[in-house]
Amino acid sequence: MLTLNLIRHAKTEVQSASGDDKERELAPKGISQSNILGKHIRIQFIELGKLYCSSAVRTQQTCSIILQQLGTNHPVELDDQLYASTRENLFNFLIEKNSSNPTVTIIGHNDGISELATYLLDEYIDLRTGEFLSVTFPFTSWNMISKGTASLNSRYRPQVFLPDPVKV
Repeated sequence: MLTLNLIRHAKTEVQSASGDDKERELAPKGISQSNILGKHIRIQFIELGKLYCSSAVRTQQTCSIILQQLGTNHPVELDDQLYASTRENLFNFLIEKNSSNPTVTIIGHNDGISELATYLLDEYIDLRTGEFLSVTFPFTSWNMISKGTASLNSRYRPQVFLPDPVKV
């Protein structure tokens, strides 16, 4: 059996200081989401397996906070291919990179990450910021996965309510 965990990065600032989308950082809500998600993963004993993370700042911050909550120095492979990746690119990445990894976690971006979940489950999935989705496949090789072959294992989105900023 294979397991794929998908995590959409947590809530971000609207713009980076440089104006470069790849450099956007987590907003306070995103930091809270990542902390809560990390606790959820720890409490639920969710295995991350091989962990891939987009090279964007926001995904790296999401990943770092989750791992802090797990209290582990879990190895992470940063990959530029995961930034602004399409469903097709994510699907091919998953198959090409994971011949011996029965459990894989990808921390990435929409639209690609939601489109990958939709394709694998053959039902519409819209992952919101900070959301976690885990699917399983009844196979022993990633080469066997295709449209509609996944089964939903779990889905979780941290609920964070921050007070509105004080207006001056």
